[in-house]
Amino acid sequence: MAKRSNLIVVLGLAVFIVGAGATFLIARDSGGPSTPAAGKVNVLYAAKAIPSGTSGSSALDNGMVKTKAIAAAARPATALTDPSQLAGRTAILGVPEDQVLTMDQFQIAQTRIGTLKIPEGKVAMALQLANVPGVAGFAGAGDHVDIYGLIKDPVEKQQSKLIMQNVEVLNVNGSTLAGGQGQPGGAGLVYLLAVDPVAGEQLAYLTSFQQLYFALVAKDQAPVGGTPGVSNAQALKTL
Repeated sequence: MAKRSNLIVVLGLAVFIVGAGATFLIARDSGGPSTPAAGKVNVLYAAKAIPSGTSGSSALDNGMVKTKAIAAAARPATALTDPSQLAGRTAILGVPEDQVLTMDQFQIAQTRIGTLKIPEGKVAMALQLANVPGVAGFAGAGDHVDIYGLIKDPVEKQQSKLIMQNVEVLNVNGSTLAGGQGQPGGAGLVYLLAVDPVAGEQLAYLTSFQQLYFALVAKDQAPVGGTPGVSNAQALKTL
């Protein structure tokens, strides 16, 4: 009877050891959280490249996010350390593979499409332009544009003038518009721009009653000085 009891105990210990070992291997292979060694901390990282606009929940469900231990001194100040921190957040920019995730990369979405953050003090204003005035589809989120206003009414003084510089483009066409828009022969481009309320009033007026033209600005280009504008009298001026 004693031998049988000992055998049961031995078998129980063997099952426990095998189960514990399997649990450790599964946690290690899946990138799940584990107790970090001394001097290290757990952080979330991109196990795969995470495209811009990916929600935190989608990144987790698709195995793009795992946990690993890094040296405490190497941990970014805003590093994400727990999967629950990704709830309600969206990748503002693409995250390269193996990079530690931070709150700056995954932010709480301010819009239904969830891929942009409106700068403080600005509003997001949507404007629709025809293909050519809208720089023919060459501008996208993160780019900057110069904006020209055109007075077309023959009763008033017809004029074209640079009115705003280095305006940030938050999004073009959004997620619900047809992909063919903005391409040659398309119906036009819908821009979402970051502007202050005063500039928004000016753009609303010109879009409704006159015309706008955009020009794509080179990266890090400094604003130019004031421009004279062009009216009928100067239109054929030799430059």
